[in-house]
Amino acid sequence: PPLPPQRVLQQQQPRVSTGLLDALKLGRCGLLDIVGEHNSPVGKSQTAASQLLYHLQFQQGLQRCLTNTDDPELTDWLRQIAARKSPLLPNYYWNMMVAEPDIRAALTPRLRTLAFAQQDGYQETVNAFSLFVRLQAQARGQLSVNQLTSSELNQALRGLYRNDYLGRLFYSLHSAAHYLDQSLAFLQQLKQFDCQRGGKIRAERLRNAMQRYYIEGIQRYFSQIDRQFVQLAPLLQSTLNPPPTKQDQITLYRDQFGKGLHSEVYRRYRALTLEHARLWQRFLERCDISPT
Repeated sequence: PPLPPQRVLQQQQPRVSTGLLDALKLGRCGLLDIVGEHNSPVGKSQTAASQLLYHLQFQQGLQRCLTNTDDPELTDWLRQIAARKSPLLPNYYWNMMVAEPDIRAALTPRLRTLAFAQQDGYQETVNAFSLFVRLQAQARGQLSVNQLTSSELNQALRGLYRNDYLGRLFYSLHSAAHYLDQSLAFLQQLKQFDCQRGGKIRAERLRNAMQRYYIEGIQRYFSQIDRQFVQLAPLLQSTLNPPPTKQDQITLYRDQFGKGLHSEVYRRYRALTLEHARLWQRFLERCDISPT
């Protein structure tokens, strides 16, 4: 399933505003400058990632101000603003995940497998989604998480620019499952194979071919993409967790790719891998042939 369109997944956000006299109180918190930049023509055209970063910085600024002020009136006002904005932060985070162009491109399934020898873009993808998990924790109010700077976020997004690793990983698991399924049809026929007399010589030749082409080559590749998905799976499961109003729209995509190790693309690949190994081992045991 494709990643649904941005307009379908994006969450509309209510605007939190205040009167001019009240807004001047933000000057006592050192927040007027970032609010001014946000409300400028340039600020209004910010990307979804920049929007999230602004709202996180504003909320963190409010918390610092609350810690450092002893003015009861200002404290009460700041708490009201913080309470109104806090529930909106997870939705700003979600909008970044489904609207930021580089993230959408990374999450889009491809129709090409990963290279056999080396899977370029893997570490950049891990780094980016690990940072998104930190952003998600901040959006949920976990203030103990180290605050992210705009340069860190931009560096993570640059790592995803023209990086189709993740979409090709999805397709590689799908493709591997397809060919494993075809191989199972062949291995099922070996149940009728006669291991007596000249049959055992033919079985040993088959074992040698399996060792050369599958064990020494294909299986190593399968192990690489398996390990890589296992590391990425919890990051995808966490970062692709939608708000309640968007659950239905992304169910098919998320069930396929974003349910961690329970994702359909991985469950099918893993089940066929184990069945392939089981049938092969049974054939070798029946013909009394060592696997290596």
